[in-house]
Amino acid sequence: MAPHALLIPLPAQGHINPMMQLAWKLVSHGFLITFLNSDSTHNRIHKANTLNSFFDNIRMISVPFEFPPLDSLEGIENRIESLIKGMGPSVIDKVIQEINAREEENKVTCIIADVWMCFGLQAVATLHELPLAAFHTALVSLFAIRYFSAHLVSLGILHSDGIPKEDKKTKYLPCMPALHSGDLPWL
Repeated sequence: MAPHALLIPLPAQGHINPMMQLAWKLVSHGFLITFLNSDSTHNRIHKANTLNSFFDNIRMISVPFEFPPLDSLEGIENRIESLIKGMGPSVIDKVIQEINAREEENKVTCIIADVWMCFGLQAVATLHELPLAAFHTALVSLFAIRYFSAHLVSLGILHSDGIPKEDKKTKYLPCMPALHSGDLPWL
């Protein structure tokens, strides 16, 4: 029995392709992949026929979800709320139940979700006794600096709102080159 990963990208530009590249890499190591998407993204991928020879081991499924249009920054709350309703924990729980009900030999063995899709998924993973991994689709340096931002605040390098205390080039983390304060990802 091959390991079976349920991959859940954020259904947005810049998130699906890196997750698909991870899927291809996992397939090359013997995994079966179920790749969950929104209906419109699912249809665009199939229309483009971009799955090549790995198609047999990558199963594309979708749920009826679409982001509402983003007219302004005030619309972000509506988009997050619709994302939770359309692709949140209750939907993922149902997807896993459906897959496992029809797959006697290939039940889901792990969940890999875009870091922005992990809200509430630990409870679902625990319920199904599955490991959950968060996948960050952007540069690892962006993840590192976000991850250590609280530490940078405690060191006195950043204010509690994330704004650097000095407007100069600074080595924020030992693993990264010095950055100008304006290069921080949230500024």
